[in-house]
Amino acid sequence: MRITHGMMGDNLINIVKRNSQKMVDLQSNVATGKKARIPREDPVGVGHSILYNRALFELKQYEKNIDDAKSRMNVADSALASTTEILQRVRELAVQGANGIYTKNDRAKIAVEIEELLEELVNTANTKYKGKAVFAGNETLEDPFRVKRSFSKYAGSEVIERVEYFGDIGKRNREIARGDVLPVNVAGNEIFWAENSMLFSAVDATDYIVSGDASVMINGTRVGFKAGDNIEMIVNRINNAHVPVRASVNRMNGGIIIETSSARDIWISDIEGGSVMQDLGVISGKTPPLNLSPAARRFGGTVFDMVQRLRDSLYMDDGEDIGTRALAGVDLALDNVLKYRAELGARSSRLDIVKARVISDQTSIEEILSRNEDVDVADAITNLKQLELAYQTALGVSARIIQPTLLDFLR
Repeated sequence: MRITHGMMGDNLINIVKRNSQKMVDLQSNVATGKKARIPREDPVGVGHSILYNRALFELKQYEKNIDDAKSRMNVADSALASTTEILQRVRELAVQGANGIYTKNDRAKIAVEIEELLEELVNTANTKYKGKAVFAGNETLEDPFRVKRSFSKYAGSEVIERVEYFGDIGKRNREIARGDVLPVNVAGNEIFWAENSMLFSAVDATDYIVSGDASVMINGTRVGFKAGDNIEMIVNRINNAHVPVRASVNRMNGGIIIETSSARDIWISDIEGGSVMQDLGVISGKTPPLNLSPAARRFGGTVFDMVQRLRDSLYMDDGEDIGTRALAGVDLALDNVLKYRAELGARSSRLDIVKARVISDQTSIEEILSRNEDVDVADAITNLKQLELAYQTALGVSARIIQPTLLDFLR
């Protein structure tokens, strides 16, 4: 094969161009700190980087969720700490008021302090976080506990007659890991309840038969009934469901009895067009929380009821009731608040553990991601210097080889 000056020149030019391109690529890598500028330069590596970045994004979101959950729980715990202090003070006053050395006027003065503590207790129950009520379930825009006042002839002034719950039983959840969801709240109709709730229906259900398949919601759990179920089957289906209530048949009047298994409100509604609970005289057709039938007998009080009972007993100078029923009611209220405070504390401790793991996982993935896509600067600069030397050498060789031209022959 005949080698010409043109072939030699073209070959040298191609070599110089390739070295120049490699130098440009390395300079770009050093400048950006990345191994690949565009996906086609390293398809596999870029694919791995996308997966690592997605995992890193998820971990950072989980960390934000955990921080928000911790903040919300801290506010709730602070409110429950205040509630505990109030109830402990109420208990001290109850023990003091039960002492036989106190006169009616002394007990009336204690009752005045109890009324002020009751006011603060309601304010604490309406605590907000970021403008939303902490103990309202999902209905967080309004105060969950509302006060009704009336004139008391014993107090000689207006006092709190009743405190009603207008929130719901919804759970506010946060995802703290993939597929791991943690509720970060407790509804007020659980925390601020003191006694188990009981409901006695006034409707005789001895001959009642469910006309068609129907469902009800009981404290957030769906319970289904079949066409043809009688009252015994209805009771069995409720008791076999994972619901925090127990049902039974009232042998006195044939009605249904529903009792919660712990201190909380009864929350029942017919769903999917059914009317079983209305037919049985449990509810009146409205929506919870104020839908329990007025004809049904209800038992079980809230934390506020226990404090009101003590206040009224003090005003009426009933020393025996102060030291027995009223004091026992305050103890029940205090025990329930402490139970949920411990539960929130356990959740908070779990969040601390999960956050530490999330941060550790972030660090590990960041290291892997760095190894996958970040350039080794020292190695890249060394290679760049070698290419620069090769480039300068190639230019020098080219200058010596490609010297003769047509003009040289013409001379």
